[in-house]
Amino acid sequence: MYLAKFFHRPPGDDDRELLLIPGGDPIILGILMREDLEPGEDQYLREQFSDMGTAVAAFRRLAAELVASGYMETTHTDYVLRNLLPDPEPKPDWQKGLDELMLAALGEPLDEQAKHLAALRDTPAANEPLYLLLAANHGYFDGQDDDRIIKLAERGRDTIAARRAAKTPYYAWSIRVTELEARTLEVLSWAHLSADDPKAALEAIEEACRVDASQDRGAQRAMILVRHFPERQEEAFDYAYK
Repeated sequence: MYLAKFFHRPPGDDDRELLLIPGGDPIILGILMREDLEPGEDQYLREQFSDMGTAVAAFRRLAAELVASGYMETTHTDYVLRNLLPDPEPKPDWQKGLDELMLAALGEPLDEQAKHLAALRDTPAANEPLYLLLAANHGYFDGQDDDRIIKLAERGRDTIAARRAAKTPYYAWSIRVTELEARTLEVLSWAHLSADDPKAALEAIEEACRVDASQDRGAQRAMILVRHFPERQEEAFDYAYK
């Protein structure tokens, strides 16, 4: 996953990107938005952190410093972008709020995440698949009602499908749309399992693997098969081995 923020300051010869790369040792990159620089020369910042909480705090601080220096955050989200278009548009507040919610989900306690969710509840963000995913994910880890979590995750899944069919865009920050969809299905699978419905849990995680296979999703599928479908244990072990 890559989370990118883009900043423009007139006349546009010093536009910047801040890139957060989550993981065991998260990294923040500062990139100059200039195509005349050789690879590597465009980095004005590279910092590695030992935990996500510290990385998130630093990412927020660096973004705030750019804004204080006269930069405007733009609507761009493509983390491989190396040249902003002329006259970029400012990012709407509800999209900034979704970014903040995503950062909170990565590095803040559940009560802080709840504050971000509540602040966005009556904004356009509340109808976006990213919000629905993070609300469902928060509910799962907060031990909330399984039915509510399932409804949130299903709504997120269905919203993605509906907008794809209508060719209507949705805001996913710089997260790949396949990853967003697969993560939504992951949460749906865990919620069904918590609600003692392993059949629905298996269907959800198998769909997640088809959308965007990963080692974690494969392990989740194998775990469900081993624990709840003993007649398919050999299939689970073969899948895990592959």
